[in-house]
Amino acid sequence: MTGYINLDLMCHAHKNGARAVIIANYPKANMTNSTARAIWVEKQLQLVKNNYLDGINIDFEDAILKNETDIRDAYVMLVLEVYSAFKKLSPVYQVTVDVAWSPAGVDGRYYDYGNIGLFVDFLFVMAYDEQSQIRGPCIAGANSPVYNAVKGIKAYHQLGISPDKLVLGVPWYGYMYTCLNLTNDDVCFIKHVPFRGVNCSDAAGSQINYSSMKIYLPHSPDGIKWNNVTETPYFNFKVYNLTYQVQFDNPASLKIKFQTIQNLGVRGFGMWNADAVNYMDNSTVGIKERTEMWGAFPSF
Repeated sequence: MTGYINLDLMCHAHKNGARAVIIANYPKANMTNSTARAIWVEKQLQLVKNNYLDGINIDFEDAILKNETDIRDAYVMLVLEVYSAFKKLSPVYQVTVDVAWSPAGVDGRYYDYGNIGLFVDFLFVMAYDEQSQIRGPCIAGANSPVYNAVKGIKAYHQLGISPDKLVLGVPWYGYMYTCLNLTNDDVCFIKHVPFRGVNCSDAAGSQINYSSMKIYLPHSPDGIKWNNVTETPYFNFKVYNLTYQVQFDNPASLKIKFQTIQNLGVRGFGMWNADAVNYMDNSTVGIKERTEMWGAFPSF
């Protein structure tokens, strides 16, 4: 539950044999303050206990630079303190941590992933927002290319993290970019918007949910195209003399990622986020969207 507590949703989850957990972040400025950490951990524990929830997902995504060893070590301590407190109260409580698509310092996140992995039920590997730092030409790119998913999972394996502690998170959304120039071979040049020391990023675009793609697709003269390198779809369209490119994932690209990564060894898959399809749309198209997106997940 992201930013809310819903007891009806908790009950619905439990009736269907599913867990309901909270998502929580911790301020980097207080990371080395052991007293502040203890207060925060107790607050999260009581929140879970009092609302009959099943655990916590830690979503800390701030940069920790290579030389910030005190903060890096303190973050490991925070995860350990959460894990110890939750498991002491109830061994069945679930403790998970969100991590970048690769442990190689993505967005300046030089975390101690190996030790963090010791104190979680699993890591949620966020295989999306992968154009957050565009170091080459400032052009639109795939949100979640399959080769990065492979590279990231293999890198976590090399850190000694068990496949049973890795869940691959995939996007149910895409990015819409305004093209300053669109070449004949569909290269979309975008404006420079810096992010964490790099002059070009996906912040030049805007996120759009999967269910919203059909709003823009009718304006595309060529329809959905396929990138054989990233194994993802995209389309171009024009409105009011402005040219746009939408980079996204669909059931076809998700199935390729699932099949490829399942062969490498992972605990399972998840998405950000489940509300990116419209559950109120009971038209033929709406039902088809939901069925195909959920149906793309493999069995374990």
